Parts: sequence; structure tokens; C-alpha cells
Amino acid sequence: MNALFHIRRNKKITDRNQKIRNVCFVLSIILSLVLIGFLYFSSDVSKIYRITVEGNRYLSDEDIVAKSTLNTENRFLAVFPFSIEKKLKEDPLIAGCKVSKLNNRLVQIFVEEKKAIAYMYENGAYVLVLDDDTRIPLSGDNLYLISKVPFLEGCTIEDVILIEKNLKDCDYRIINEISEIHYYPQLKYQYLELIMRDGNYIFTSPYGLNILNHYFDMRSSHLSTDEGCYYFEDISGNAYTSACPWEEAEEAVQEEIVEEDEE
Repeated sequence: MNALFHIRRNKKITDRNQKIRNVCFVLSIILSLVLIGFLYFSSDVSKIYRITVEGNRYLSDEDIVAKSTLNTENRFLAVFPFSIEKKLKEDPLIAGCKVSKLNNRLVQIFVEEKKAIAYMYENGAYVLVLDDDTRIPLSGDNLYLISKVPFLEGCTIEDVILIEKNLKDCDYRIINEISEIHYYPQLKYQYLELIMRDGNYIFTSPYGLNILNHYFDMRSSHLSTDEGCYYFEDISGNAYTSACPWEEAEEAVQEEIVEEDEE
């Protein structure tokens, strides 16, 4: 009996010691992981190394990064792409975005922006006009956007809608090439005056704006503005150059003066 008692007692002691060793082993692993985690997160190795932005045409890289609330002080492992994407999609100019965590602690932000058509003065404030008829107020933070689109002035609400519709399919570079769009009542059918950043003038109707996609080709071809201004016909789709309206007016005045002198 005593031998059996000693065997059982020794087994209990052995089992207890084994449990203690197991607990100590587990605790040592946990403490090691905690220590490694602490050392990792307290070092610069855990931080985002670089943030890149792609796909943007209007918003600046700095503006998009600021909207994402990311910076190089953030821990790379603590970046959750879906959360950043949700924040960026709150901006009315951003149609969609994709945030990716790449090797070497790089974070890539790819955005898809809506197309901006123009900016205009409306209801006492300057607004950015998008192709879906959205208006974005312009202030000090985003006022730089006016350099990307033309200034639209003097048109009716109906004409603005037509301009949005017909500029929607125009290349971004073409829209950026337009400095100003004005209502030009002196011409009955081609009553929109487009002032280009290269100094050229175009007269057309809202329906003729789709011809703008060929503007660079026309400018580099034989169709030069040495003769005056560009005219786009919306029905025929033809483009030609002729004397500018103010030149024709001056010529008409000169002809009247000559006729009066002859009389």
C-alpha cells in the first residue's frame, strides 16, 4: 500500500510540475511576443514608408492623402484599406478608389474621379460643376481646382445642362485647354465663345462642343487661325476658320465710313 501511495503521490507531483512547466512555457511565449510587438511598434520599421497616389487629375496628391487621414507616422499593420476607401468616397469629386498595402511598407491609393466641366459663380458663391450636375463649393482649401477647368459665365440653366452633356465625352486635356466659356449674343447660332489657353477663340453652340475632341488635330493641321477664329457647326459637324466677330464688325464700320465719305 505504501508503495502504491508513493507512486500516486509522485505522479501527482510530476503532473503538477509538468503543468507548471507548460504554463511557464506558454507565458514565456506570450511575454516574448509582447516584447517583440512592443519593440516593433515602438520603432520606425513598423511605420508606413511611403504613400503613393494614382489616377487623380483634379485633386492633388497632398489633398487626397490628407482626406485619407494617412501619414508616415501611422503603423503599416494598423492600416485597414476598406476604412480608408470609405473615407475617400465621401468626397463628392471621387467616384471610386482602391487602397492597397504593398511590399516594403508602401500604401498605394488609386482614385477614380468624376469629370469636372467648369466652374461658375452661382447663388453668390463659386462652385465646381461636375458632369453629373453636382456642384462642389470652392473655397480656400480647394480653390486650386479652378486651374483645371474653364470659367463658365452668362449662360442660362438650360445651356449649362447642354454644356455639361456635350463636354462629358470630351477628353480631360481638351477641357483643361479651355480657359473661359461665355455667352456671345452677337451670334445667333454659334453663341458660345470659348477662349482657349493657347490664345485661340472658338464659336459654337452647346451641341457643337463634341467637335472639341479634334481640336489638337485641327490646330496642328492646315486649319490654322491665321484667318481669325474657329467656328464649329453643330448640325454638319464642320469646323472652319474665318474672321472673328469683332473683326467683321470693324470691317462693317469701316465700310460705312467709306460709303459716307463717297456720298
